[in-house]
Amino acid sequence: MYAVAIAAIVLLAATVWLFRRTKRDGRGAGIVCLILSVALHVALLWLVPYQAQNAGGSSTEDDSPDHVGVDAITFSTFESDLQIAEASGYSDPMPIAPLPVHSLQELLAEPTVPDDAKSAVDAGSVEEDALSIPEPPAETPPPPAALASTLEPPAVEDSELAAELDSALDQLLKTQLEIAQSPAEAPSQIEPSAPSADPPKQDDQPAADPSMLTEQREPAVRPQASPTVRPSAANASRQAATTAAAATVPGETASDFANRVGSAKQIALAETGGDAQTEAAVRAALRFLAESQRDDGSWDPRASGAGVERMPLGEHRFGAGTKSTHALTGLALLTMMGAGNTHLDGDYKDNVYRGLSYLIQNQNPDGSLSGDATLYAASYCHSMAALALCEAAVMTRDASAVESSRRAVGHTIRMQHPVTGGWRYTRGDPGDLSQLGWQAMVLDAARRAGVAIPNERFDGIARFLHSVRAGSGGLASYRPGEAASRTMTAEALATRLLIGEAVPQREIDEAERYLLDRPPGTGQDNYYCWYYATIALHQLQDDAWQRWNAALKRRLLSTQRPDGSWPAGTVWGGYGGTIYTTSMAALCLQSYYRHTIRGTRGRVARAPGTTR
Repeated sequence: MYAVAIAAIVLLAATVWLFRRTKRDGRGAGIVCLILSVALHVALLWLVPYQAQNAGGSSTEDDSPDHVGVDAITFSTFESDLQIAEASGYSDPMPIAPLPVHSLQELLAEPTVPDDAKSAVDAGSVEEDALSIPEPPAETPPPPAALASTLEPPAVEDSELAAELDSALDQLLKTQLEIAQSPAEAPSQIEPSAPSADPPKQDDQPAADPSMLTEQREPAVRPQASPTVRPSAANASRQAATTAAAATVPGETASDFANRVGSAKQIALAETGGDAQTEAAVRAALRFLAESQRDDGSWDPRASGAGVERMPLGEHRFGAGTKSTHALTGLALLTMMGAGNTHLDGDYKDNVYRGLSYLIQNQNPDGSLSGDATLYAASYCHSMAALALCEAAVMTRDASAVESSRRAVGHTIRMQHPVTGGWRYTRGDPGDLSQLGWQAMVLDAARRAGVAIPNERFDGIARFLHSVRAGSGGLASYRPGEAASRTMTAEALATRLLIGEAVPQREIDEAERYLLDRPPGTGQDNYYCWYYATIALHQLQDDAWQRWNAALKRRLLSTQRPDGSWPAGTVWGGYGGTIYTTSMAALCLQSYYRHTIRGTRGRVARAPGTTR
């Protein structure tokens, strides 16, 4: 090839020389030389791609210890003793191991979120531990001999006392429910959820300390054997390294997730508007989500029909949703955990375990959970996935979930605008309300998990919420100065209530009137708007909630498909597909117990002498 190049250059030089001669008899030869030179250059363009290169196409190699190559990335995992053969796609499905970051001692010792990728990549060695509530002895095979010396049996000294207390409590709650409900909506028709996975209220120690988590092995509730959609051999050998608090009736605990399990869930359903039909719809949705989960623990956007551009609000978003794996995985996990499942307990503990493992293993070194999402979807992907991890951290105090949440919160804080207090698509954007709602939920849940959140971050949230107020203060817009919308009004009201702001009654009334002008069942379905409106109105428990809830149940129960999913023909369903619509619809139907009703004192500011 080098000879061809030299010949082409020589012919080109000869062409120039012949054309510069004063005699015209050399022009013909010059033309011939020009044609040959052009032909040889064309040949060079065709031959260059076939030129062999060193190192498989790379001209440089770096064998230094600090170089992170393809092998380091391909086989990077949080499990120190993982063998390549076990991870091969040609091997049998590998049993699920404990959550991947469970014992990262160096990471857990860091007081702050790392500022760059290098500090997070240089993690310490990983030590495996078991992380699941054991099944009953009759169904649990003995642990492998190699692990026998490392597994501690759960404490059982108080099992008989706990059984007696549970029996007495169940009998009392059953009596209350028979009085509160009609026979058609009796709690016995509602399938009980798994035992509570909320953390004990008295746990004041750092949540990410594995040694302390190991010491607190006494289960607060009796373990139950429950079927999973995809059983795993590891379920039989995992043992609990965390403590779950027993469910309590509303008002007896400060935990935001206390009503998701047990008898407290039954009471919350009966007292706030749920019934057997809404729970049956939720169970069908969970089955659909479990059957749609991929083997790696994630949910596939393309398989669910995500990424369809319908230009909602007249704007083209250039492929938003096509790579939203982390967002859909986060939403599906939130739906499963909203029904009381964790990676330790519940009918879908195996699905939750694999989903959380996927997010932890695919978290960026800087804490981001956006994956490879496009610009318009990246921030949503991070916040939805981060919220799932934070809720798992609150419900189980698992060290892996706490550490991953801490890193995710570090990214969230770095993305917040220091002046406006908002979030948007990239760092430094002034912000929009749609992004802020999810990020505010992340910070609130992380704080409940024990992650330190500076107060000024919540001050920034309140500052941005104030900047987008419209009307008399109860309405809200997407960005400051823009027209108010129902979706943004719902998101603003829900966020203000959940972060503890005292909302004036006149602003609540204004927002409720605006939302009830278009309840579910009027116009095109908008699950995004319904999600936030349902959260907000459920907290208020007034006449507006009763009207909204009745319309919501009619519409969602009548549009659920036989396979448990909801159709994607909603306002934002084109971007998220059926995993998005099914998760959002089910989250709406879980509103009766997903968040506890916060006390109205200090939450709703009223004029002196007024009552609701």
